Amino acid sequence: MLRPNPLRQAIAAGRQAIGAWLFMASAANAELLADVPFDALVIDQEHGPGGLESVVAQLRAAGSVGSPPALLARAPDCSMAAIKPLLDAGAEGIFAPNVESVEQVAALVEAMHYPPRGRRGLHYTVSRAAGWGRHVNEYADHAERELLTVAMIESAAGVAALSQMVAHGGVDMFFVGPLDLSASLGHAGDYAHPLFREALDEAERRILESGAALGGAIIPGHDAKALFSRGYSFVTVGADAGFLRSAALQALATAGADRNG
Repeated sequence: MLRPNPLRQAIAAGRQAIGAWLFMASAANAELLADVPFDALVIDQEHGPGGLESVVAQLRAAGSVGSPPALLARAPDCSMAAIKPLLDAGAEGIFAPNVESVEQVAALVEAMHYPPRGRRGLHYTVSRAAGWGRHVNEYADHAERELLTVAMIESAAGVAALSQMVAHGGVDMFFVGPLDLSASLGHAGDYAHPLFREALDEAERRILESGAALGGAIIPGHDAKALFSRGYSFVTVGADAGFLRSAALQALATAGADRNG
């Protein structure tokens, strides 16, 4: 199905967009969360246990819902080999992890676009993204308009390189990964530490000044409302695994059971 990208539409309209991660390689989880009014779901292929077949299964299951959110994927890296199969499978955008240099941005943008802008192979004659070839005449233009390119800033090196990366162009959103960013500074998970606060503030400022969309994940002391108030366009509020665990613990608490989490 060729459709406008719901997350791209939300960002363009200035609407505060909310998403979630799919870490468990589960088509059932994707189907269930696609029926919740998120703006986007991101299938994880950096840390998740699934392969390309599980990505297709999740895309198919989520797409069976009447009006699914944007269905994106996090690639293992910025390489053509990692990104091309996810796009051909039908992902509506790519999150590239731990981007730290303009060279990585260049590789990401090249992987996202067909020639002459990029180097993506013209597989739309038979790809799932193009309806197994049904949309061979429309898909290239559609992809150029609708696919979302997201670079994740997850280290102090990434923050330091932001000026060069934003100047390159071609990235729709820079998404700050707070846990890895704090770890790169030697203070994993300490979101109140001055070094983390300084790096986060600098990343936010540089991204907002660039005109690209700013994305990020909620963390203790930085809920969605706080992030939106600082100019974020897109915020992830959790993941399938976390939602399941939290609901299970809540059910035990509600039942009065005294258990260790």
